Amino acid sequence: MSSYQSTLKLLFQEFETGNETESQLAVVTTRIMQALQNNLDGKSKQYKDPALTHLFLMNNVHYMVRSVRRSEAKDILGDDWIQRHRRIVQQNANQYKRVAWAKVLQALSVQGAPGSTGSSTPADLNSSGVSRAVIKERFKAFNTQFEELHAKQSLWIVPDQELRESLRLAIAEVLLPAYRSFIKRFGNVVGSGKNPLKYIRYSPELVDKLLNEFFEGQQYGEPKHQHRL
Repeated sequence: MSSYQSTLKLLFQEFETGNETESQLAVVTTRIMQALQNNLDGKSKQYKDPALTHLFLMNNVHYMVRSVRRSEAKDILGDDWIQRHRRIVQQNANQYKRVAWAKVLQALSVQGAPGSTGSSTPADLNSSGVSRAVIKERFKAFNTQFEELHAKQSLWIVPDQELRESLRLAIAEVLLPAYRSFIKRFGNVVGSGKNPLKYIRYSPELVDKLLNEFFEGQQYGEPKHQHRL
């Protein structure tokens, strides 16, 4: 991404020279921006992880929009171009969130899970009608999925601070209510066992704190588990 942004910097410096006529600039600018967009789309397909594909597009289209707004190109491309590409940024942010966090959110749902439809014996079920084995498996799945995302996506970068914080907030607004609800509903099932921290490794507050390590481009150690519930 850095080499691409260096190219953009050179491009937008040209708008300050004033050597071209307005009509020439309009034609050239439109063509260049379309070529850049096509180039971005092509580069994004090199990523095997769909979540990273959307993050790449979000970052770079956002950079395009910001660069246009800060140069004379904004007068040539107009507000419609800016608003259209802002929507592209948001669309890719939403797609990232959907693709990256689907498995984590799925772990916090017992709908349709084996043992949640009456197939288990009464002794195996809790007051919610879901087997203890299913609940334990869901907590373990959440831990595994969240730890994998933390290890991988803390290395990913969202350079723009406002965009980075906005994306973290969007994740938290979906993840934390679901996690709190799951703990409230099923936490007592595993919390009264011999090793509750095996299943509820993270409090919602700790999850929220760890989300702030995402997209920093830094390698963090394994998340420290909570010491008590």
